[in-house]
Amino acid sequence: MISSAYSYYLSQYAARETARTDNAARRPSDLRRAYNKMLGINRLAPAYKTDVSLEAQKYAIDLKENARELSSIADELSGSDDDSLIIRQSAISDNPEAVSAVYVGSGDSVASSFSVSVHQLATTQINTGNFLPPSSKLLEPGDYSFDLNMSDITYEFEFGVSDNDNSRSIQDKISRLINRSNIGLSADICSDDMGNTALRIESADTGISGMKPVIFDFKDNETPAAQNTPAAATLGLDRVTQHPSNAVYSIDGNQRTSTSNKITINKEFELCFHSVQEEPPVNIALKADSDAIVDSINELIGGYNNLISVATGSDTDTFEGSARLRRQFSQLSRSYSGVLSQSGLDVNDNGTISVNKDAILTLADEGGLGKVYDSLGHFKDALHDTAERIAMNPMDYVNNKIIAYKNPRRVMTDPYNLSAYSGMMFNGYI
Repeated sequence: MISSAYSYYLSQYAARETARTDNAARRPSDLRRAYNKMLGINRLAPAYKTDVSLEAQKYAIDLKENARELSSIADELSGSDDDSLIIRQSAISDNPEAVSAVYVGSGDSVASSFSVSVHQLATTQINTGNFLPPSSKLLEPGDYSFDLNMSDITYEFEFGVSDNDNSRSIQDKISRLINRSNIGLSADICSDDMGNTALRIESADTGISGMKPVIFDFKDNETPAAQNTPAAATLGLDRVTQHPSNAVYSIDGNQRTSTSNKITINKEFELCFHSVQEEPPVNIALKADSDAIVDSINELIGGYNNLISVATGSDTDTFEGSARLRRQFSQLSRSYSGVLSQSGLDVNDNGTISVNKDAILTLADEGGLGKVYDSLGHFKDALHDTAERIAMNPMDYVNNKIIAYKNPRRVMTDPYNLSAYSGMMFNGYI
């Protein structure tokens, strides 16, 4: 169960971007609060025979991840009193293909607009080795090692050459060594028009800092086999074909440099350079209030629709808990149907909600957004509470068969039930 569950989790959610509040460093009290809630749930839960089928694992993970995302979005759109709905400001670029922008400020101060010209992009370092006939045997059998210097750290790589090895197999060995080392370099094999092959090594980092013109370099170590044919020199690992360079850009005419193509301006705007753009400069500003309002509401409703789509999928009908989950959402949307319709939100037959942008903009022009904020604030709180309950115990919605009820006079924590989903709960806290 564990291997298949985590394989699915890694393939679907490991690289998924979450709300900023979920990416922030968690306090020990947050983890303790989640753990204590789980203990409370299990103190009263009967003993179950849990459905451990692959479908049940996927269903529980999908529920948990989408519920956590909705809960994080609701947290991010909460004001200081938690009951109000705040509109998150967002940045806009008039040329996002050249420079994209994200607003990362707190929203307490008014950010001013500015222009950006990109004169040069930051580049990685690329080393391309010597092109050698794949079947050639230039290295004698034996043990070889070389040092790779990077960021003032030296890594030693060792490999062996057998009688059956040729230039291509040795290049494959070194490529695997570098890729598996996870030190910020990637290696692959390239070929020329004549079929000769070479190692191509590229850095993940860009730019240069200090006086050293390269990000990484190689040096052969002395071994008995390398006395006549040192490996790094023979393969040409230290041959730089693209030197790293810094990004050169101007903010309102003032030129600056950066080792990265991603920069932060005044702790308010995060810019990412995609291409050179000198004239005309790219203008960066905050979106108009009306557009920011629609974006914030879209984000909240999008999180709700993603979660409800998991519960209403055709492949979830086999789970008894999915019908209960649909009823919870149906009751929630019906109880707020009047508020939602007045706020430009329409409840569809399948339980999802559609955002009527024109209706929201009309309310904004008429100055009626104050009431919308208050009404949607209560709806946002209800969504947050529902999502947190689902995320805390996603296994409650799969087909669990009750084995025995607990003695109500002597309630205690059941570690067996707790272990069924505790691993899925804590991944966001590390």
